[in-house]
Amino acid sequence: MIRDLLTVSRVNIQAASLPTATLGILLASRSGTDVINGAALFYVLFFFVVLSYSCQVNCLHDLEVDDRSKPSFGRAVRAIGIRRLKIITWIELAAASVFVLAIIWLKKDAIYLLLALGIGLGHAYSAPPLRIKKRGIFSPLPVMFGLYFLPIAAGGFLVLDKITGFVLLFALGYALVMEGITMVNTCEDFVEDQASGIRTLAHVLGIRRALGVGAVLVASGGLTVVAVLFPRILSLAHETVPLGAVFLFGAAFLTAVYRISRSLFLLSRTPDPVQGSKRLARNMPLWFLWTRYPLLVIALILAFVASYNRAS
Repeated sequence: MIRDLLTVSRVNIQAASLPTATLGILLASRSGTDVINGAALFYVLFFFVVLSYSCQVNCLHDLEVDDRSKPSFGRAVRAIGIRRLKIITWIELAAASVFVLAIIWLKKDAIYLLLALGIGLGHAYSAPPLRIKKRGIFSPLPVMFGLYFLPIAAGGFLVLDKITGFVLLFALGYALVMEGITMVNTCEDFVEDQASGIRTLAHVLGIRRALGVGAVLVASGGLTVVAVLFPRILSLAHETVPLGAVFLFGAAFLTAVYRISRSLFLLSRTPDPVQGSKRLARNMPLWFLWTRYPLLVIALILAFVASYNRAS
């Protein structure tokens, strides 16, 4: 059962999701206590519980599609049992609510009730009556906003108790890159979604245009992230070792952005982009690792230097 639960929780995607949960906190931090504290811990736990919940709800409501395109998910759901999996999702909802209440108690601010928006988006993306994933041009919004943008913006707010342009712009660039990568997943299910009456952005734009849009999102998002980080990186001018490390991981990030954007663009020009998307989608976990973890290392370096300079 554990293996099946890991399957429906998309453990391969979750392994690449630590940066999404922590980048906002790290980039907004001014000292070690901003990062290592109860509120930050509960926030990260909340993120992963909601991510698991969203993946499981998606598998529960996509059995018909998964039987056609990803039968391992359907088999895992049936092996666990639909009733048992629903009970697990209810337990996760209860745990997420406890984490929200703990953050409110620690931060003395009811605004963190808005974290429930993340739960709502994760549910509404897959589950009726909204089932936003089949709503054409609106279908990418829960993933782009709820999974990629909001966690970083909320993490920054958790530290600073305010919204800053720096964190918001970084979150926007990050969300664009991740949504561009996710576009190949949307395109790989083009035929199966159509047969199930699901109309995604790929059906609105056409699969070639959707892949082209994905390439543009990755490239523009990557450049936005670098432009936002650049002033912070310049502040390391007198820190030789941290500056060199940041440039190294920055180059790794830009290389990944270029290669992914190019792959999506070239795929949009192939004779059979649907089958090409199915092949290319296998690279998604690696693409997430290549783009997210260099940014996490950069954020850790910037946070460490900021904390050290403040303490000296």
